[in-house]
Amino acid sequence: MLYRISCATASLCKAHGLEGAMRLVKDAGFQSLDFPFSTFSEPDGPMSGEDWRAWARQVARLSEQLGLPVTQAHATWRQSIPADLHYEPPQEIYFRTIEACAIVGCRHLIFHPLRQAERVDSLALRSRIHDWNIRWFHDLLPAAERFGVVINLENTFDSHHVQQPGDPPYPYTTAEDMLRLMRDIGSARVQLCLDTGHANISGQDIPAMIRAFRGDLATLHLNDNFGRISPVYEDLHLFPGYGRIEWEGVFAALRETGYKGILNIEPIGELKRLPREICLVQLRAAAQTLEILCR
Repeated sequence: MLYRISCATASLCKAHGLEGAMRLVKDAGFQSLDFPFSTFSEPDGPMSGEDWRAWARQVARLSEQLGLPVTQAHATWRQSIPADLHYEPPQEIYFRTIEACAIVGCRHLIFHPLRQAERVDSLALRSRIHDWNIRWFHDLLPAAERFGVVINLENTFDSHHVQQPGDPPYPYTTAEDMLRLMRDIGSARVQLCLDTGHANISGQDIPAMIRAFRGDLATLHLNDNFGRISPVYEDLHLFPGYGRIEWEGVFAALRETGYKGILNIEPIGELKRLPREICLVQLRAAAQTLEILCR
């Protein structure tokens, strides 16, 4: 089965600039792009300025010139749930990102479910966090509908290491949680993104998650790591095959469920420290690895 392969550029943009990062991904043999609106959504970034639409149009022109379509994109994770759980509607940057996604010709915009930094030690607190997310994403649906964008919900993990033995699972780490959030939002404008690295850190059965998501799985982050290795930061975003995930089972589940989307990686690691020539060698190897795994 043939798939288009894609690469994210969040860390590469910081080292090589936007155009340099996109050219690097193109030269490495990738066919499409996971665009990091998150990287450009800081208060001093172009998405926060007055000319953000003009900037998005520049991105669209560069994408067309390079023949590197934006097939998925990342929203910022600037907003979080307040400690007292009072409701705050989506900030303006999220509505801008939905429109900018349409400007660059991208249909799938990936969001992390919103979290709070504190320990989630009860089912009652999990329920309140869930209700908060439902309300927040409902507020985004009119914009998603207007601009033809699909919200992709990405599974997360306990990145702050706040959970204790005996606590309920951290919110939105399991297939059950993700499916419930998608269904409770209740819109055809909502699908799912599976981050294999997040799932591995959370001890999930990744092929089983793929089978549970089935036709609701719209996008992928095919990241490798060594699982939970606290106190070291675990979300290493290694290329497939550089960590401990069993990739043959992952791709068998993708074939079994008829996944037709993009095979996307999110390189971070140490690439941002390396010269372009070495980045290019490593990215080419990653592209070839994806091509072999999906045969």
